[in-house]
Amino acid sequence: MPKITFTPAMRHVEVRTGETILRAAAKARIVISQRCGGKGACTMCKVKVEPGSLVSPAQEKEKRMIGEVDLVCGMRLACQTKVQGKTQVQLQENRLAAVVRAQLEKQRQEREE
Repeated sequence: MPKITFTPAMRHVEVRTGETILRAAAKARIVISQRCGGKGACTMCKVKVEPGSLVSPAQEKEKRMIGEVDLVCGMRLACQTKVQGKTQVQLQENRLAAVVRAQLEKQRQEREE
């Protein structure tokens, strides 16, 4: 069974081949926001698939929704991307968590100076 790793949460879960990243996240108790019920219409479930990960190629619908530039950078829709083998996915950090993390990092650097 393929193993999928979600960063920065560092959660791992084994899934069946062909299962979507969205479903794998639910198994790992990770919430990936989406509004369209997993139909690939809202782009809220956008994640970054790390290089070397084994996932299904983007279908036309996903290509239209994301665009070529984001696809080349590894961005995919979690509801449309199917796991084919060992996969690593970087989740988008919510804005509040990003601000808190940046502030903690700044404080750590100030203490080290």
